[in-house]
Amino acid sequence: MHVHSTISTGSLEPARALEAAQEAGLDGVLFTDSALRRWEYGVWPWRSVFKRAVEQPSVFTFGLARYQAALARLAAATGLLVIPGVEAAPFYYWRRSPFDRRGGQIQAWHQHLLVFGAGEAAWLQQLPLRDFDPYHGNQGAAPYQHLIEFVKAHGGLVFWAHPQAAHREQYGSVEAFTDPYPHLLELTTGYDGFAMADMGTLAFAEPGAVWDRLLEEYRQGRRARPVWVLGELDWRSPTQRPIDEVVTVVMAERTPRGVLEAIRAGRMWVVFRTGRQAPVLHRFEVTMLDRQARITFSGHGGTGKAGAAQAFLIKNGQLLHVEDILTEEFDLEWTDEASESPGYYRAIFKGPAGLIYTNPIFVY
Repeated sequence: MHVHSTISTGSLEPARALEAAQEAGLDGVLFTDSALRRWEYGVWPWRSVFKRAVEQPSVFTFGLARYQAALARLAAATGLLVIPGVEAAPFYYWRRSPFDRRGGQIQAWHQHLLVFGAGEAAWLQQLPLRDFDPYHGNQGAAPYQHLIEFVKAHGGLVFWAHPQAAHREQYGSVEAFTDPYPHLLELTTGYDGFAMADMGTLAFAEPGAVWDRLLEEYRQGRRARPVWVLGELDWRSPTQRPIDEVVTVVMAERTPRGVLEAIRAGRMWVVFRTGRQAPVLHRFEVTMLDRQARITFSGHGGTGKAGAAQAFLIKNGQLLHVEDILTEEFDLEWTDEASESPGYYRAIFKGPAGLIYTNPIFVY
């Protein structure tokens, strides 16, 4: 998930990216080329007349219908699941004019959302990417909430992308700065979830951190839907990272619509690998009987041999169990008294071959 091609910022054509996915044994790719990469600065008070604009390749410059049709042809030719989406940047703001002798400086450009729609999804062309002007500083969560509500009104899926990452880039004479933005997950509502991209910056998904606070808000009725997690690559080149370094395993009918509906329902988990092997999840299940929960968590570590690993069970944001695992195969079972109010369980596996993060299972 979250793959770029030469249509926006990637180094490989979509067909070559799919070749890499086939070689890695993947079932499919969710492409999210940048929807629009355009920055402009107008001189006040004649901003509509005197302005400088820079535009780079994107889905909208390539043509949305052409993009979706090209990926559909590749799906038919390869037999892979190929799902087109876009990475949307609904806002940025200027800190310094590009006419400044030091060059321009923009903030928040990389506060991105991944957007998917079933079928041709022509409504993606109308994404509100320029409804907030860039001349009046930080406008908080409003531009992102605006886009989220637009996507949900059209039946699409929307996930926050790489909220834990900072970005520093140079576009000609313009510098772009974006700080990590997990706070925006708490300031916005209605989105489907967020993506995790890097094993070194997952603190917000640890017990009691940002993710659990969001799930607690849903549990208490202050959010209308749960917040799910998926794994993303933000992939542009095989020299950057292997295309299967972070994967999302989805329990779904093997069709694009089936995959998107499973993602909407949170029927997925995330696997990070550290070498050529990766840990594998066999089962994460909660069975309720007479107000007692039986939780099963099984799989194997991915190294092919016994090795130190750990499993963590989180209940309602609190760490409930930690198990040391000294065998390659693991099959853990815990029991717990169910809460009086609705609650959830989620699990984490950490081993030499990588990590597994499950989505929560809710019990009522």
